[in-house]
Amino acid sequence: MGMANPSQTPGISPYPPLLKIVLAWVVALALASGHHAFYASLNNHVVESGTSAGASAIGTTFAFLVSGALGVSGSTAFWQSAWRVVRKRAFTVSGLDALWSSPNNALAFLSWDLWRTAREIVPIVALAWAFPLVVTFAPGTLTVQSRIRTVSDTCTVPTYDFGSNILLHDELGSASRPYERPSSLALRLVGAALLGGQPFSPISPCGSNCSYLLSANAPSFSCSAGLVNSSALTWELVSSRFDPPPYVAATLDATASANDYTGWDLQVHLNDYAKWSPTDAGTNLTCVTYNSTYHLNYTFIGTSPSVVIDRIDAQQPASQLSEATTDAHLLPGSVAHTEWFNATTNYYAILDTIHGYLVGNTSVFLTGNSVNFEYQPPNIELAQPLLLELGDVGSVGNLTWRSDAPRVLESLLQNITLSILTGSLDATQTASTTCVSTSTLPYFSFNPRRLWLIYGLGLGAALLCALVGIAALFQNAVGGSAGFSDFLYATRNVELNRVGDWEDVKLRYGRVPGEGWRYAFATPESLYEDKAVQQGLYQHGGFN
Repeated sequence: MGMANPSQTPGISPYPPLLKIVLAWVVALALASGHHAFYASLNNHVVESGTSAGASAIGTTFAFLVSGALGVSGSTAFWQSAWRVVRKRAFTVSGLDALWSSPNNALAFLSWDLWRTAREIVPIVALAWAFPLVVTFAPGTLTVQSRIRTVSDTCTVPTYDFGSNILLHDELGSASRPYERPSSLALRLVGAALLGGQPFSPISPCGSNCSYLLSANAPSFSCSAGLVNSSALTWELVSSRFDPPPYVAATLDATASANDYTGWDLQVHLNDYAKWSPTDAGTNLTCVTYNSTYHLNYTFIGTSPSVVIDRIDAQQPASQLSEATTDAHLLPGSVAHTEWFNATTNYYAILDTIHGYLVGNTSVFLTGNSVNFEYQPPNIELAQPLLLELGDVGSVGNLTWRSDAPRVLESLLQNITLSILTGSLDATQTASTTCVSTSTLPYFSFNPRRLWLIYGLGLGAALLCALVGIAALFQNAVGGSAGFSDFLYATRNVELNRVGDWEDVKLRYGRVPGEGWRYAFATPESLYEDKAVQQGLYQHGGFN
């Protein structure tokens, strides 16, 4: 089987297939570039509602069009090679069937005749079968990943300036010594922090996932082992068996006070007891109160707030707070208190309240045949569970104090300070700082290297097919395809030689006069139309 000579078949030109091969490949390259540009425009952008499905659909469409364009280029090149090979050598009918059906039927590869007579065509058609894989892998180069987005902005957060008001203490009318006692607000604040063991929970000023840093001046304890003044610790000796007692605490000034208030600091003696008797000589602690700067890290994750004290810078002992003016209590020419007086007095009110729960004695009390622990004043019993590691005072008289008691005492004053800074004391006091908000959002993530690896393989395979097909095209000197018109050119009825342009010619399949009345495609007017004769022919043997 061979194609007609170009001079005899002017309708077949090599240029349309050539243009189809080249243009389809160029279109595939342009579509691949468009796919890249589309995905690049989405890269690192937040996935809005519905955009993921839309992006996936558009990406799949691009990949489908690229695959289709590569298929057009490759299949056109394949047919040039197919027509070339059938002109070079003879094929069996089964081999021709396999060759012509191989672009659409994978079972054609099982034909031995195809492998035997057209083995140079097999790689081309195999590559053409691989083009649809582009549709499978190319859209996967755009994925959705969860990322943490961080945004910093100025925000207003709660704080408290101890020098701004007198909320923590009550005053007398006396200008010489106006402080009377801690206010009811201070009593409630300290009691809640002491009994709860935790500071008040802050409320986020910046949403559910954010953090900020804050610095504020407030009192702090610095506790260490040893006594500054052992004579300040006294107790009533009931029996040498109970000496020293389990707990003794008293106030003192580690450094002579430079202001109106005394008893800023604290000394504590702790002694473990077993079966109502001391187990050793005990432990002595001294806690000095400082005017300090707290550096705080607030973090809010969901509904869980967290406050971490990054560090505490001790400025000076609270007993050394002083104002070098004639009248440090009042502003010049005014009855309003100075910030120094307010801060110092508020500090002292907090310490005065804490001392009400810590200062006193725990001793063994005997009456008749009964023995028990006695707390003087009774308030100290409320604070001692914070310091106890293990206690069983009901039956065997055991008390074991925590080894980290200095840290517990320091954290008590820290918790009170943190509670004050939540804004629960005075919501009008705020400070400006930088809030860092974080959120986990879905982002588009594009892998251009992977996209071009996929498209590069497809374009490279199609280019190889195109080069082979173009070479075959010029060897054939005519264009060929799987189209029906090419079969007519190659196998036509001689009656059609008179037809110059077949594009608009109407053909019908039927008996042709002459040539043994064989069936063939022909123009309708050239077919034998005598139905009686046709019927008779059918009756005498049917088709020839």
